[in-house]
Amino acid sequence: MSAISRRSFLQLTGLSLGAAAFAPPPPEALASEAMLARVTARTVAVRARPDEAAPQLAGLTRDAIVAVEEETWSATGPRGNPYWFRIKQGFVHAGDMQPVRSEMNEVAGTIPSEGLLVEVTVPFTQTRVKPSAEAEPLYRLYYEAAFWAVAAVEDSSGSAWYALLDDRLDTRYYVRAEHLRPIRAEDLSPIAPEVPLEAKRVEVDLASQELTAFEYERAVFTTRISGGRLRSDPQPGQGHSFTPIGEFHVNQKVPSRHMGDARLTADLFANEQPGVPWVSYFTYSGIAFHGVYWHNDFGRRRSVGCINMRPAEARWIYRWTAPAFPLMPFSPHATGTRVIVTE
Repeated sequence: MSAISRRSFLQLTGLSLGAAAFAPPPPEALASEAMLARVTARTVAVRARPDEAAPQLAGLTRDAIVAVEEETWSATGPRGNPYWFRIKQGFVHAGDMQPVRSEMNEVAGTIPSEGLLVEVTVPFTQTRVKPSAEAEPLYRLYYEAAFWAVAAVEDSSGSAWYALLDDRLDTRYYVRAEHLRPIRAEDLSPIAPEVPLEAKRVEVDLASQELTAFEYERAVFTTRISGGRLRSDPQPGQGHSFTPIGEFHVNQKVPSRHMGDARLTADLFANEQPGVPWVSYFTYSGIAFHGVYWHNDFGRRRSVGCINMRPAEARWIYRWTAPAFPLMPFSPHATGTRVIVTE
């Protein structure tokens, strides 16, 4: 087991931030309980009304954090996701605005030999090649992304960092430890394990972009999702979407997965999504339910095949579907809960 000094532990229970890059709440949120949102696109238009045809008042750029005064539904859409956020400057469509919070955490004094699963609890935080605020930057990690911490170390000032092990690149990078919350095995206890395997099923309707979970014939969970985009060349027997249609079974679970091109980079616009949380695979070609932090556009087709969900909902599916796997980087393959995908 790796340990940090008692001096560092006491210092960090006071939540000393030092010079590490992370996204604090905007000033207007400090005196209220306003929801925060992070811009996930390169740019987002701020409009005079919740309408894509309304005059543009301003623009927000990637990773800007704003206080949300109200979420509103708009009769003008866009279709599938007609939700908008009213902010100080005007209205922004919710699709490219990730709801976030900013919470600091006590640092785990020890890391088990098998690693410690952690999730990001600030809008974003910066990783480094070494445990130092001055070291070369790598990925930004975003709210509710999940990672395996394999060591807790301190820098020359006594600040604590977690070493994270990238599951695809088999390399380590470092992040300020107080920006991540440990996840324990009890946080992932199975939901409704007494319900027999054959009595549970998940139905995904790509036409409506909705997912419903059933116990026997009773719906116990329903949500909007983002399924696969439409193909320009529909595949015979597979439908018009990049998400395959048919009947499947959950076959493997991964609490954290690096998706994308698997390049080690600091480029904010690279096709890299490290720490994708709560991945429940239901095809052997890699199609899965999983949480997303790079958009909030549920109700519209957006993925290249997977079923995108809010991280909290993906965690529910992860816990509810069978079989129940112990907390580990990769579960063994098994035949679990039935999944029916229609369009």
